Amino acid sequence: MFAIEFFAQNAAIASMTKPQQEWVQSIPAWIYVIYAVAVTMGVFGSFGLLLRQAGTTVLFAISLVAVVVQMVYTMGIAGGVTVMGPSGLIMPAVIITVATLLLGFSRFSRKAGWLGR
Repeated sequence: MFAIEFFAQNAAIASMTKPQQEWVQSIPAWIYVIYAVAVTMGVFGSFGLLLRQAGTTVLFAISLVAVVVQMVYTMGIAGGVTVMGPSGLIMPAVIITVATLLLGFSRFSRKAGWLGR
């Protein structure tokens, strides 16, 4: 998904309305860095769970913080809700929920002794 977002953005922008296009193009580059951190830490955390590594909780925590920063900026500060409408909040809510559940599961797994020390 990150690669599609980053490399195929022009194709996706072409199908948007003019206000949506202007909104997407106004998003600063640092948000894409935050997005990359969120995705990368989430992927590494997932592999960490599979490999039963203790550090997965930290990785998921970093991912969740990055997701929240990205969503607050893009949907709130940059005006994404205004441009995309209330239905534009569904996907960010799902992403934040999944990131929260992954962090919670990794914390539970660590306390249960399923992850290495």
